[in-house]
Amino acid sequence: MIHVLLSQNDVYRDVVDHLTAGGAKATLIGPTIAPSAFRSKASILKAMLSPALLRTRGLWTKNDRVLIIGWQALPILAMIRCGLLPRPEKVLVMACFIHGARARRIVNWLWRKLYFPGMGFITFSQGEARNLTGTVGIPSESVYFHLWRQALYGAADPASITDDGSVFAGGYSNRDYDLLLRAMQDMPTPLNIVASERNAIDQQLRPATTVYRDLPEAEFELLLARSRVVAMPLRSQGEACGQSVLLRVLRNGKPLVTTRHESIEAYLGTDYPGFVKHDDVDSMRTTLQRALDDAAFRETLAAAIRVAGRKLDQREGPGQEIEHFLLA
Repeated sequence: MIHVLLSQNDVYRDVVDHLTAGGAKATLIGPTIAPSAFRSKASILKAMLSPALLRTRGLWTKNDRVLIIGWQALPILAMIRCGLLPRPEKVLVMACFIHGARARRIVNWLWRKLYFPGMGFITFSQGEARNLTGTVGIPSESVYFHLWRQALYGAADPASITDDGSVFAGGYSNRDYDLLLRAMQDMPTPLNIVASERNAIDQQLRPATTVYRDLPEAEFELLLARSRVVAMPLRSQGEACGQSVLLRVLRNGKPLVTTRHESIEAYLGTDYPGFVKHDDVDSMRTTLQRALDDAAFRETLAAAIRVAGRKLDQREGPGQEIEHFLLA
C-alpha cells in the first residue's frame, strides 16, 4: 500500500488525488494552514515538532511504500532510523527546497546521517539532484527528477488576458527584486510587484512601483494576465524556484523575461530568447526594454511560451509520474 504524508493541507492536489483514487492513504502530519500561505523557516521548524507526527504510529508496515511531502520528512526519517517507526519497503521524500548555502550544508549532513536503503528523493531541479548524488552521496537510482506542475488556484478569465503596458513580477522564494528595480529605474513603464511580507524590497530604488504583499492567487494572476511583459528576477543560488509563477505565465501565454536558472530551463529549454544573465542589471534592463518596445520580439517570446505550455500539457500527469517513482 502507498501512504502519503503531508506537511500541510491541500497541497500537491494533482499528485495526492491521483494516488488516493488508486487506494493510497493520505495523512496530514503538520499544521492546518491556508494552502497559499507563505511559510517562514520558524514555522517549518515548529511544525517538525508537531504532535500530528504521532499520527504516523502504526500507519504503515515494512511492506508499504511511503511518500513524504515537505520538511516533516526529517523527524519521520529520524524516527525510522531510531526504530520508532517501521522501515517501509520504499520511502521517497519530496518538496524540500533550500536556497541558502549554509542551510544546504546542514541539511546535506542530516540527509547523509538519516539515509538508509530503500530511501530516495524526488527532485524538482537538476541542481537539487546533483547535490544529492554528488555531495550527499545518495545513489543515482534513488533520485528521481520530476518536472513540477499542478493545477493552480486563481486562473484568470480569458477576457482578462490583455496588454495594459505594465511589467509584472511576482513570487516569493529566491527573488532579487532590487535588481529589477535598478534595471527599471529610468523606465516610465508601470511596474507591479507581488511579494511576501518577508521579501526585502528597497522601493526607494524606484518609487514609481506598486508593491503588493501576499495577494490572493486570483488577484495575483489577474495582474499577471493584464501585463505586457512578466519579469522574473531570480538569484543565481537556490534549487527549485520560480515554477509556480512560470506555470501561470504558461497558462496565460505571456512574454517572459527571466534570469537564466536551470529550474526554468527545464520548462523553456536552454535557447529561450528571454533569458538574461544572473546578477546583471544591464542585461535585465536591455532585454526588458526590448520586450516592451519591440512587438515582434514580444511575440517571439510569447510564441516560445505557448510551445512550452503545449509540451507540458502533453506530458504524463504528475500523479502518474510520482506513482511510477514509488512503484519502481
